[in-house]
This record gives sequence, C-alpha cells and structure tokens, in this order.
Amino acid sequence: MSIKIAVIGANPANVEEIKAVVTASLYGDMEIVTATVDNYHHLIAHANDLVVCLVNRRVEMETAFGVDKVVALEFVPPTEYFLTLSKIPAGAAMLVFNNSTAGTDVLMRHLRHYDLMHINYEIVAYEELSRDAVAAKIATAGYITGGISYVGPGKALYELFGSHLSPQTTVIVSPPRNASSDSISRLCHAFSRLQTQHIVTTLERLAATDYLTQIPNRRTFDERLVQEWIRAQRDKTPLSLAMLDLDFFKTYNDHYGHSAGDHCLQAIARAIQQPLRRPADFCSRYGGEEFAVILPNTDSTGAQHVLEEIRQAVLNLAIAHGFSSIAPTLTISTGFTTAVPTAGNTPEQALRIADNALYLAKLQGRNRIVFHSLFGDGDI
Repeated sequence: MSIKIAVIGANPANVEEIKAVVTASLYGDMEIVTATVDNYHHLIAHANDLVVCLVNRRVEMETAFGVDKVVALEFVPPTEYFLTLSKIPAGAAMLVFNNSTAGTDVLMRHLRHYDLMHINYEIVAYEELSRDAVAAKIATAGYITGGISYVGPGKALYELFGSHLSPQTTVIVSPPRNASSDSISRLCHAFSRLQTQHIVTTLERLAATDYLTQIPNRRTFDERLVQEWIRAQRDKTPLSLAMLDLDFFKTYNDHYGHSAGDHCLQAIARAIQQPLRRPADFCSRYGGEEFAVILPNTDSTGAQHVLEEIRQAVLNLAIAHGFSSIAPTLTISTGFTTAVPTAGNTPEQALRIADNALYLAKLQGRNRIVFHSLFGDGDI
C-alpha cells in the first residue's frame, strides 16, 4: 500500500524544490501529487496521507487538510549567501524582492539569526504593490536580493522590471536553498509513522481475513457476532444468524481435486456476498466448506428471503458436481435462527440453534433452508 503525499508550493519552482526533498529523503512506496497554492483545493477531497508545504504556508495547509497531515519544510539559503550579505556596508538600503511578503518571512528570520541586520531591508512584494510602485523602488535601489526563483537571470525581477534597473544596482541572488535538518527530520518521522500504521493495518486485515476466499475468517465472525448481539439487545431489534454448508463437498474435493475445490470455495464466497446489500450484513468462512451469515435488524421472514437469494446464487454458478446425490451441480444447505437478544440468551446459544437447524436441513434432503427459533416459540 503506497503512502499518498501532496506536495504544495507557492509556485512551480517551489513545488519542484519540495518534491526533490521528499524523493531524496524518503524511502518506500509512495505516490506524489503536486500543486501550487493557487490550485491545491481539488486535493482536499483526495485521501492524502501527508501534505508537504513551505513553512510560511503551514497554517493555511493545516486549516485546509488538518494539523496531523501537514509537514512544513523550511528552506535555508547556503552559508555563502549570508557571507556575501555580511560584506555590504552598514546602513545600506536593500530591497528584498519576492512575490509576497509571506515569502520573505523565513529569509528575514535567518538574517536576524545570523545578526545581519546592519542593512536597511525593505520588502518589495511585487504581487501586493502596484507595478508603478515596484518600478519606482527598483529604479533607485542600490542593492536588491531575493531567491533564484525571483531575481535570478531571466526570472521575475528581469522579466517584469528589468527595464527599470539601474546599471549601478547590485543584485545578490540567493542560490538554490537547502531544507533544514529539522524539517527533514520531521518529514522522515511523519513518513515512518505512516509506514508503521500501514503495516499494522495490513497485518490486522490479514489476521481478520480468510486467506483462500478473502472474506472475514472465523475469528472475525466471533467478534462481529458479539458486537451485533450487544447492539441488537440494546436497540431491541431482531438479529438473524445462519450457518451454510456446501453439500457433498468432500466427494467434490476427492473427485475433482483440491485445486478445483479451492476455486469452488472462492466462487461460493462471492456468491454468498451478492445478496448482502446492507453495510451491516456480514458473511465469513466459518471453517472448511462452512460459511456463516449475520443479518442485523432482520426478522425471520427477511432472513428467509436473503438466504433463498444466496441458495439461488449458488445454483446459478452451475458448478458441475457429478458425485452429488441430490443435484447435478453444487448446492448449499442452510440453517438459521432469529431472535431479539435479551439478558437471558447468548450468541453461543443462537449459534448452536442455527447449527442444529443446518443439521435438520441436511437430514431433510439438503439444498434447502431450515429455520429454528431460539426460543422455540415460533417465528420472529
């Protein structure tokens, strides 16, 4: 099972920047989708396990996707960039060029961290100011700095305002940034946690599923029966429980082989599930050629109808059985009971009654459904 990761950046360059860190840092099966902050909303409805964004977009992404899903990466310019800034004369005027004010927050925090506040910085967010206002500031600037995505050759500074640049202006480009070690550590920890959760989920599913038929196994049936019994007792609603057994399956296996028997059981499991249309309806492989069905909030009449559909679905498979004494194809016998659970009866009693009803179905000729009341006082 792959882990789904949404990579969201301020612009396409940021998206690629974040994606590169994700793929370089994480090892394992993952599926990555990407978006900028202008077009990520269609991803909110997707089942993303993890959302990776720039640190200045953390709050926005947490609001959109949920706090537990978001990992914010902090990208830091290389040391050489800060060394270059340290050589600029004290008091010099510096324009910090970016598309938005938010995009400069991380840079300004690191400038303060490295004690590089001897320069008079002015943030110029070209998407938040008028074009004329930005052009006027650039025309008189002595120093301009910003990330390579904005002030590098051929980028926004030159494309949008290159004609206003003075030949005397010094442009200091911040080279490609590196994700901080703390950011990568958080990313790897979140991914590792998801991998563990997926492994646990997979193991739990395997432990609850019959390997051959891929439907719930006996252990899951026992747990589900208790849960539905308690719910029916609380809600005072009827619960129907059925035991189903393939007729003369031993002779089928003996004559057609175990491989054919395995394919037969898989087909039967699919057929039993077809009439179970409500989310709460449940079937499992009980053991060998036996299956069990739980029908919550279903009286005996409703259960009879569903179980007849199952019997007919098995007949419709038309699995040839030349060694059955009752039909040319494989058939199924069913016994069931229905009760409104009370404090005076138990799931084990209901299971025993349904099993006795199955025994009667076999005695009466097989390929039939037999009902037996848990209380011995007629249908419910």
